[in-house]
Amino acid sequence: MSHLKSSDYKERVNALRRWLRGERLNAYVVPTLDPHNSEYLPFRWQTREWLTGFTGSAGLAVVTMEKAALWTDSRYFLQAEEQLAGTGIELMREGMPGTPDVAQWLEATLGEGGAVGFCGECMSKELFDSLFAGLSERIAVRASDNDPFDYLWRDRPDMPRTLLSLFPEEYAGLSAHAKLQAVRAALPAASGEEKRLFLMNDLSEIAWTLNLRGGDIDFNPLFLAYLLVTDDAATLFTDRHKITEEVRAYLTREGVAVDDYKAWQYVARELRTGRVGETCVYLPASVNMEQLEAFEQAAEATDDVRLEVIPSPVPPLRAVKTEAEREGMRAAMLRDGAAMVQFLRWLDEEVPKGLQTEVTIDKKLTALRAEQPGFKGLSFPTIAGYAAHGAIVHYEATEETAARLEPRGLLLLDSGAHYDCGTTDITRTVALGPLTEEERRVYTLVLKGHINLARARFPEGTTGLELDLAARYGMWQRGYDFGHGTGHGVGTYLGVHEGPHQIRKNCRACTLVPFANGMTVTDEPGIYVSDRFGVRIENVLLAHEDGATDFGKFLAFETLTLCPIDLRPVAKELLTGEEIAWLNAYHDRVRAALLPLLANSVDKAWLEAATRHI
Repeated sequence: MSHLKSSDYKERVNALRRWLRGERLNAYVVPTLDPHNSEYLPFRWQTREWLTGFTGSAGLAVVTMEKAALWTDSRYFLQAEEQLAGTGIELMREGMPGTPDVAQWLEATLGEGGAVGFCGECMSKELFDSLFAGLSERIAVRASDNDPFDYLWRDRPDMPRTLLSLFPEEYAGLSAHAKLQAVRAALPAASGEEKRLFLMNDLSEIAWTLNLRGGDIDFNPLFLAYLLVTDDAATLFTDRHKITEEVRAYLTREGVAVDDYKAWQYVARELRTGRVGETCVYLPASVNMEQLEAFEQAAEATDDVRLEVIPSPVPPLRAVKTEAEREGMRAAMLRDGAAMVQFLRWLDEEVPKGLQTEVTIDKKLTALRAEQPGFKGLSFPTIAGYAAHGAIVHYEATEETAARLEPRGLLLLDSGAHYDCGTTDITRTVALGPLTEEERRVYTLVLKGHINLARARFPEGTTGLELDLAARYGMWQRGYDFGHGTGHGVGTYLGVHEGPHQIRKNCRACTLVPFANGMTVTDEPGIYVSDRFGVRIENVLLAHEDGATDFGKFLAFETLTLCPIDLRPVAKELLTGEEIAWLNAYHDRVRAALLPLLANSVDKAWLEAATRHI
């Protein structure tokens, strides 16, 4: 889609305008969403990219009869400016002074008013509320009866149809039946004789609940579906062609029926008749507007139906890993660590030859991971940023942009994989040769932050907002900071980014979630020196009980990731004795765990040297 001419995208925008006239709409909003709020979109729902030519992962387009605009954040300003050139689509730089939000822009552009449309299944309630809360009453907002891209996108891809597979209970630790019971127990109590009905649309929550995996979403082992949970039954709405005989028999044993992907609509229609009896419908906050409106109509049609939008009960349940999940994650880290050692040793040998680029090393690392038992795929696109590219936080190299690695400076490598028992996410910043004093200082400040979060001991219930200071304190004293979060949850052969908790300096709902025994989180502070280099060091941590005092239970972190941290850039004089002791002990663990997994004597020797005491 990105190799077309700007005039092709201009014509697509004009075709959408012609469609708007037929629908009696004055504007149309195209977000970066599918019906399930997926992090990575199936090709069918990459409509914003198809329309505008902008390939960034975050953005929202609005088209009126005279104007078109695209909003994106600072990660993509340069990319969007380049890709939108000549299309007639104006770039709106989110967060910059003078940039209007969508509501303000619509107010100014539509003048006397009009009607704004959107695709209901690809507009979450959360996004709807944030976009249109400021609109005046003279502008109407409604879901369009038709999806324009079904007409305009002549070769629009079909919905993916990959087969479902079982995630064994030996890795999950709980049966689907037990998880369904836990979901029911976590739902709000019914009022009087009401039946309860909860409709899930988040794909990772559905996969976790049913112990099923799929391949419909890039970098995530998920499948397109909805899941209806009532007090005594459950129904999976998905493409029946995905259900093998093994999966069908499994679902029957677990008490889960199967129906077509869109058959949840019949549930809403049946509720509208009033023949079902008193029912409370619970919809998650992530619900899309198509579903919300369908059940709102049911609630308006009869007094027997009550509707509530609630936080999904699944993320807090999923965040606390079972013992089986913890062991699976440890096994995944061992396999990943062995692949990383093989790669880093290879990298040391190859860089002086001058033949490797950011793209070629990505391919090599993926190939080495693929040799490990149970490898299922990457957990996100690899970020390989050499020198100045390392300062671009979410940089993704292409054949056209890839820098050639030289035997000097720093390489930032953020990567991860899915294995049949767990998911990994690791960042290492590697010295490719001589470094400046600033590079060594920044690297060591990031390392200090990483170590101090990893070795934190804290009362049970401490939040990510409170823990964040451990990672930033040292760099703040030197005048450095970073804009992204410090840590996010990690799934068990699920999404690599998993809520509900995060560690970051911003006060948000995710940073106010209390930590509990069994929660995973990444530890990934960084510093990015614009146009020169970037440093990030990341491991996955597991919160565990660490005794009790008169002040209550305490938790600490187990570092799950096993891979050497490059010692060559370390400015030892900036580390405390406790930080040095932690680093040496970590490397002792890494060496003991990974040496038995390496068959090549050269890899073994490299690991011994890379984990020496400092």
